[in-house]
Amino acid sequence: MSIMRRALPALVVAALVAGACGSNPVITPPPSATPAPTVTPAPSISEAPFVATAWPPDGSACTLPGYTGLLGRIEALDARTVRFTLCRPDGAFPARLAHPALAVLDSTSIARIAADRRAARTVAGSGPYRIASWVDGDNVVLERAAPDPTPEAVTKTLVIRWTAEPAARAAELKDASVDGMDAPGPTELEAISTLPELVVTPRAGMATAFLAFGSGPAFAGTRVRRALALSIDRAALVDAAFPAGSLVPAHVIPCAVVGGCGGRAWYDFNGPAAVAALADEQFDLEATYPLHVPDQPVPGLPDPVAVANALRDQLAANIGLTVTVDVMPLAAFRKAVGAGSLAGLYLDGVASSLADPVGFLGPLFGDDVRTTPARRATAVKAAVASLASVTDPQGRADAVGVVNDAIRSVAVMVPLANPGSVVAFHGDVTGVSTSAMGLDPLGSATPGDRPQLVFTQATEPDGAYCGDQASPDALRLCGLVTQGLFGFEPGTLARRPILARTCDPSPDATVWTCTLRSGRTFTDGMAIDAGDVLASFVAQWDRTQPLRAAEPEAPFAAWDELFGGTLDG
Repeated sequence: MSIMRRALPALVVAALVAGACGSNPVITPPPSATPAPTVTPAPSISEAPFVATAWPPDGSACTLPGYTGLLGRIEALDARTVRFTLCRPDGAFPARLAHPALAVLDSTSIARIAADRRAARTVAGSGPYRIASWVDGDNVVLERAAPDPTPEAVTKTLVIRWTAEPAARAAELKDASVDGMDAPGPTELEAISTLPELVVTPRAGMATAFLAFGSGPAFAGTRVRRALALSIDRAALVDAAFPAGSLVPAHVIPCAVVGGCGGRAWYDFNGPAAVAALADEQFDLEATYPLHVPDQPVPGLPDPVAVANALRDQLAANIGLTVTVDVMPLAAFRKAVGAGSLAGLYLDGVASSLADPVGFLGPLFGDDVRTTPARRATAVKAAVASLASVTDPQGRADAVGVVNDAIRSVAVMVPLANPGSVVAFHGDVTGVSTSAMGLDPLGSATPGDRPQLVFTQATEPDGAYCGDQASPDALRLCGLVTQGLFGFEPGTLARRPILARTCDPSPDATVWTCTLRSGRTFTDGMAIDAGDVLASFVAQWDRTQPLRAAEPEAPFAAWDELFGGTLDG
């Protein structure tokens, strides 16, 4: 159903219409729960003919006073063509479109969710699975949308359960009530690892913890910083202070991000060479240096104090460097980092839900970044800026390789770890893979000879609409039920067109024209057209529209990160 037959107030009309209108292999609800009925799609209004439209109706958001967002205008030119006009060049735009929060829904579904958030539990998507039933507080059952198996939906039925305590999830796994579980705790993981019938699979993370060199003369020299980079046994640090599944990074950008790991890999640990290099630079090893850390977790740094203590001990043992750990209130830490006023050393992290190198490079070396490392890395900042207009995937990968080499050369920070996690499955479950974004392709796995796969995670999603949800548990479900213009190959961050056939950029990368695949429908039979694409984007972009207006406090975090601004009326 296309939106905006005249303009977006049609959303309000659609909302009013919508308002009127156990044990594996067979899971059973808990005794206190009422079995959920089979979901039948809510009655929908008749599909209207497509009408070309745009938002804003006139002009571009780029000219609005105070607007800082990337997106300037969306036009549904015909039923299969959508044009996005941006406020500045962006070669990463297809990667933004691949985020699961930007899934395309029928405009009628958007109106229903705006009127009643629980409608997201019966939403019709275009993904490999549809919602068959939902038991509050216990599970959601997904049925394969197509009659025959596909690579993304080998198993006919998926059951996703939720249990907050890792010990309870592990108990379900061990007694075969479930086929797989997410995020066992350290104690549970140790026990699981001893059981031959269970298999642990790591999940790479979309974050990097790093050591940064602050202001002042002690670490102003490039050779000194390179020597410090040589002095850290990062593999030992990951084992000592980061969660299971974490990796030693080759670059600041996690290698799970396609095109992010070009150029030379980071320096290997070499304590004697570090000591010799520091001696050549006449570095004062008799002095004591501060190591600043925030007093609470930050993205990429789940346990700052533990990492700081492990690093302090390494620096003392490996090169005789004495540091004192300074634990700072997070707000004060963040302010000092942003101003470049921290002297000595500090620990921080960078994370992104954008599966493109600029998601990590921008926060560290973007034009408006004034941290001490960014000020010392002018060549890096220039190389990052040049990425904006590069749209060819190989060209972007080559340009990122140049950036990575520049970061390695100036060594203004040391990538320490890519924090990760793990899943655990019974050994007879084949085809298990994980996604760094949490989009684990459960449908690609085969649970032995059982008719359904049962998986348990920590939290219950609000539904299968991820525009206002940010947790991996929610993204996992949304990725199975809904789809966007772009998505990812199962178990990877390799981008591919899904509802779009192509998205072609203008020479300056400020205009992207997307052609939809023909004949695609939602699972309720409604056709997917350009109006639905426009409706799905504007519902998050414009705060005055019913969906976002109905949830003023909802965390539309993905939109805010991906596009950096909203329309406010």
